[in-house]
Amino acid sequence: MSDSQNSIHKVANLLGYFRNELISAFQKLGLTTSEETQAYLAHLLQGFSRLDGQLSEEVGFHKPAAMLLGEAMNSMGERRIEAYRRLGDVSLFSCGFFGQHLARTPVSPGYYQAVGRTAYGRLGEIMEYKQPGGSFNVIFTELATKFDAIVEAFGQMGKMPDTSDPLYDDLLSRWQRGEKVDVQALLHLGVLPARHGGDA
Repeated sequence: MSDSQNSIHKVANLLGYFRNELISAFQKLGLTTSEETQAYLAHLLQGFSRLDGQLSEEVGFHKPAAMLLGEAMNSMGERRIEAYRRLGDVSLFSCGFFGQHLARTPVSPGYYQAVGRTAYGRLGEIMEYKQPGGSFNVIFTELATKFDAIVEAFGQMGKMPDTSDPLYDDLLSRWQRGEKVDVQALLHLGVLPARHGGDA
């Protein structure tokens, strides 16, 4: 998406597309991460680009970060791991792609970044206990320590959304609340990349 600011780019493989965009953004920032972390982020972006209303609600876009944090802290076992992961992922994605929108809300983007770092940090600690030195221990620890840099990399990926369009805030708010949103409208505003064919 870096060769044009005014067109929608069709891609055949979203996972490969996001992996390449991540590598490019990381190189521009001089950011290095493990291959496992890059793969995790590419899958995160692919998954979020395909969210419909029901899945968006399940992920937690419609809930305040404080509520997601409370759920994570009060959960046990695997449910705690999933709640922290969901909170970290939603915070990272929101801060990276919708930071300007968050800046116009009562809660600052800095709060969401702090919550996201905390969520991934707790996951790193949990996975260090469960599987010392394992892949998820490495991934979540790296996401916690490099959270702000990854947010910056997400912000550099592709065409920035046209935030001056009056539809932008409305569509974004509805999508984050888990309401049905016209995907073509999100594509038009540059929020999501277009795709074609049988992407994996």
